[in-house]
Amino acid sequence: MLAGKAIRDGVVENEAIGCVVAEQVRNELNDNLPAVREDTNTALRKLRDEIVRIDKWSEALGQPSQTQISHFLTRVPIAEAVMADILGAALTHDTTPDLTYRAIARMTQKRTPAKPGKDSSKDCIVVESYLEVAGNLRNLGHTADIVFASSNTKEFVSSTTSVLNADIAAEFAAVGMRYSRALHETRHLLGLPIAR
Repeated sequence: MLAGKAIRDGVVENEAIGCVVAEQVRNELNDNLPAVREDTNTALRKLRDEIVRIDKWSEALGQPSQTQISHFLTRVPIAEAVMADILGAALTHDTTPDLTYRAIARMTQKRTPAKPGKDSSKDCIVVESYLEVAGNLRNLGHTADIVFASSNTKEFVSSTTSVLNADIAAEFAAVGMRYSRALHETRHLLGLPIAR
């Protein structure tokens, strides 16, 4: 959360960094947010119930215990607000027919993030979107860091080496784009201070 808040501050508060969100990413966020919200709340309720069980176990052994974590359940909307702030300040990169064509070509050529036997079209549209953004920015003379952030490592990283797949690593290098697999890593790569 500290990394997410630092990124939000960099994008929204002091505008130290620019943020571009692919149209495909916005669509997927809109589609998946309700399920992620419910999964998160369910996990927090299960944690609360487990802690109650452990407290009772502790009490049965003679140690009074009443761990309070109900405040965790109120934090989900705050986390969502951080994300909404970033998305609200970000530019959108539209999915064009040419971009879709390149994504389909990527998929048929089995280039990362395409996987044999899987419909990887959405993932390929996302990658092609950000390659296009990075290429356009470089062509305009932008020399600052560009970070592609995705926690979906199974699509980009070899499970045996934990290193970005060579094919996409070469494409990212060609446009000077770095890969980040987590918010704290993104914050670090962007040189942002930790939020307080």
